[in-house]
Amino acid sequence: MRQALLAVLLMMVGILSACSNNNSAPASHEEVQENVQNFYNEMSKFDEMGKSSLEAFNTTLTSYSTGKASDNEMEKAVDEFQDTASDIADEVKDVKISKSLPENIQKLLKESVIAFQSAYSIKEKASKSAVSPDVTAEEFQDMNQQADVAMLYGISKLNEARVAAGLIEPGSAATDTLAGAGTGTAADSKPGTDSQANTGTTDIQVHPQTGKGTSVTEIK
Repeated sequence: MRQALLAVLLMMVGILSACSNNNSAPASHEEVQENVQNFYNEMSKFDEMGKSSLEAFNTTLTSYSTGKASDNEMEKAVDEFQDTASDIADEVKDVKISKSLPENIQKLLKESVIAFQSAYSIKEKASKSAVSPDVTAEEFQDMNQQADVAMLYGISKLNEARVAAGLIEPGSAATDTLAGAGTGTAADSKPGTDSQANTGTTDIQVHPQTGKGTSVTEIK
């Protein structure tokens, strides 16, 4: 499943690259760094946008699974989270990548955009599936894992671009932090089930944070 998702992402990048023409004058080293840093800042902004909505959704989902939240409250939380995830996916898609950047960096940033957009779209679908009787716990968990793969792939490509631009050193603490290392785990399951699977968080971590164990019903 993960290999198939990565294959689709790479195919989409190949199509976009083939359709684009780079007629811009090459950017200077300073301009390359500025462009990549601005891109990084945009992705970090989108991550922050999603965190409050995600926390609210997980809180309501946990309450719903224990009978402390009503159907109307759960429906409202699902709608709000879906709207936020959809908006973020659209905004990520609209981020401009300068054609004056070196081709290798352009390719890395395009790959990260496609991956981030895919991850947020999958999270949007997963939020609806969390309370759907037609989706099994295994299917729900699989969607979360697909979002993990897409997000981590996008983060890895963004970090490669930052390394190529000379913003960070390979294997630096900044690289590890952005990849979501050391942020704790969350378990994925639908309300009312016993299915659990611990996986790493996928949100972009701009600053080192110490994560704590979270509810078994959370979407990451």
